[in-house]
This record gives sequence, structure tokens and C-alpha cells, in this order.
Amino acid sequence: MSGVPQLAGRGTSPLARTTFTTSRLLEFCSEKELRIQTGATVERWPLVVLKELVDNALDAAEEAGIPPKIKVAVDNGKIVVADNGPGIPAKTVQALLDFSVRVSSREAYVSPTRGAQGNALKTILAMPYALDGNAGRVEIEADGVNHAVTFRADVVKQMPRIDHVMTGSPVKTGTRVTVHWPERACSQLANAEARFLQIAEDYTWLNPHLDLTWVWNGRRGHVPASVSTWGKWLPSQPTCSHWYDQPRLERLIGAYVSHGRNLTVREFISEFRGLSGSAKQAAVLGKIGLSRAPLESLCIDGAFDKDKIAALLAAMQAAAKPAKAQHLGLIGKKHLIRKMTECGAELDSINYSKTFDTADSNVPCVVEFAFGWCPKAEGRRLITGINWSPGIDNPFRQLGSDGQSLDTVLSQQRLDRDEPVIVVLHVASPRVQYLDRGKSAIAISGADDES
Repeated sequence: MSGVPQLAGRGTSPLARTTFTTSRLLEFCSEKELRIQTGATVERWPLVVLKELVDNALDAAEEAGIPPKIKVAVDNGKIVVADNGPGIPAKTVQALLDFSVRVSSREAYVSPTRGAQGNALKTILAMPYALDGNAGRVEIEADGVNHAVTFRADVVKQMPRIDHVMTGSPVKTGTRVTVHWPERACSQLANAEARFLQIAEDYTWLNPHLDLTWVWNGRRGHVPASVSTWGKWLPSQPTCSHWYDQPRLERLIGAYVSHGRNLTVREFISEFRGLSGSAKQAAVLGKIGLSRAPLESLCIDGAFDKDKIAALLAAMQAAAKPAKAQHLGLIGKKHLIRKMTECGAELDSINYSKTFDTADSNVPCVVEFAFGWCPKAEGRRLITGINWSPGIDNPFRQLGSDGQSLDTVLSQQRLDRDEPVIVVLHVASPRVQYLDRGKSAIAISGADDES
């Protein structure tokens, strides 16, 4: 019949459609997804590798009570970061290869640590593959073992295909990670040189105890530590109950329970700052009637007992004093003046201030700012950091109640990019308000100056 659409294939058997289940693991390893995970464009990936590996190296050394010595090298298309820490355990390397989960000793805790996403090393394992399109290789050496990880993809099943080969290694102390940068992306690595080396040295501005050696295709530099010991908050120290709200405490309880930590509620609260004493534990448990209860009793049929957890948190906070902002530690005026004068800043021009703030529900924050006039500099040197880790880009895009960025504030003070000055801004806090998934930008509110 004219004008009436005819069904094609009339008289043939109908198509029996199959409902497919497709893995999403490979999405994590695409260039697009890695940009989202890291908050960085492909051109900045060498900087991401540097930042994540040095963060891990510093945390590991501090946790073990070892003054950190780190060597960063770029040579023959490889990025290598080696440290003197306790060495990454083989079981942790194995866990990193499971892309269906996050692996972190930081993520569930509320504390002023350098990183807490649980995906940093996973993104680094995937980067060479995403850049090459065929295969990527990363080596992790520790405890006399070389874990050679080759990352490929099963494009049919849409899943990562990882080859993990273990051989002997001369690395007996610490960890050495080697990222083999793909040849097709070698220009990105070369173009990152200036910023790469600047970020490496920025670590020594924010971490006075760090002894850093860097090598770039044969050129070498060494920055010795300013101090042998440094009074900052360490990753091994107990966290403070006042740093948690109910959702964050639920996340920590859930992490313990799901990972099979068979703790009692009493053992759980003993891990918090100011609650290690038996008398305080008894007082907390007596208020909420959980004296002999297992931690898993706070979870019922896959859900949290919100009333009990709210009561537990309130009792913990009532029994322990809030941590003062001073407990987080300072980079310090002496260290920053020394770094500035070494770079040619005029001593009389250097200004340093610090701010202690605990106005936000007993969650402390320390802000340090330093400025110096450096007449020999070709332009402004800006060093920014959060929890002793420098930013790849300026992370301070919202400052104070008016929400201005740091760049705007500096421009208003006539400290534009072409001005010969050094500016340092560092924030330490157990709870940081990030503005994006890649944690590349934060917002901070104003605080009363106690400089």
C-alpha cells in the first residue's frame, strides 16, 4: 500500500537480542578517564607521576620515622623515583593490580596527609598504556624484588590485561619506581622539564627534612635537608575524633568491618587521639551502652545504625579535647627565609606570616604565607601546597568569603607573573574542601591572623 512503511524481513525469524554485560574497568585506563581521575591534561601527566610518587615516598619515610631521602631521575625516556623508606610490600603491589578496587591506607581516615584517593598508583600504572595505545610498562622494586608490570587491554572483553613478572632486584632498602614513558609521547616528557624540576624543588620548600637529588638526562642537582627532625603531624599518629562528622566516621567503621578487622568498639575508639586511656574508653562506652560490643554491631543488614554512631561520635568528642592547629606543625619562618635568600631574595624584603584557625567545628587549619623581592629573578616564582605537597597548578582558586583566586589577589597587589618576586602559600588541614574530582583545586575561608 502506497505511503505505508513496510517491515523489512517479513517472514523471517525475529532477532533474539542478547543482553550484554560489559566491564567498565577499561574506562579507568582511557586518556579521557585518566584526565578526570588526575585532574590534569595529558601534557601534565609527567608532573602527576612525580607528585604522586614523591608524596608516597615522603609518607612512607615519615610513617617509619626515617628522615626522607629521595632521588628523582628522568633519563632515556624513563621517570624514576627512589626513596629510603621501608619498601612497598609485595602484597600491596599485588593489590594495586586489581582495578576493580581502590587501595589506600589513607582514604578512610580524616587526617592531614598528602594523598588519600586510593587510586594514585593505579593511574600511574595505566598512563603509559593510555599514551602508547598498545602496552605500557612500570617497574616497582623493593625488598630485593622487581615487580615488572606490563599493562595491555583486552579490547574484546573491555578489560585490562596485566602481566606481572617478579625477578630479583638490587633494591633492598626503600622503593624504586620506574615509569617507562612511551616513545610516541616523548615530546610531552621533554616539554615538562622546567615545571617538573621546579615541582621537585618545591618539595624541599614545603618539607624542611627532605634530602632531594634530581637528575635530568645527565644534569644533576642536590638539595640537602634543612633539618634532621621536624615537628609536623605524622601519618602514624592517631587521628582526632573532632576531625570527623558522622558520614566520615561511618566510612571508617565500614572500611574496618568490610576488611575483616574484628575489633570491638572499645578497640576502635582506642585508636583515636586522647582516647587511649582505659578510663576514657569506659566513660565513652558507658554513655552509649556498647561496653563489650563488636564494631560490626554498628552495622545492620548492610546499613549503619545511625543513631548509635551519632551517639558514639558525640561521646568520643566529649571525652577528648580537640587538636590545636599548632599540632599540625609549621614549615617555619627560618626555613622559608633560608630558601628565599638562597634564591637571591633580599633579606629586608622577606615577609612571613602564619594563621591558626579552628573555627570550623574544631577542625584545625594552618596557613603559612611568605613573600620576598628577588631582583635577579626573571619573573614571579609561586610555590603553593596543601598538606606539604606542592600543587601542579595553583590550587587556590577560591580564597576567603569573596571567592577570589590567589592569582587575582596577587595581581591586585601588583605581583603579576612578570614581577621578580617569590611567593609561598601553604595550607595544612585534616579536612580540605576540594573543588574537583582530581583534587587539583581547593577553597579556603578566611581566618584570624596570629602572625
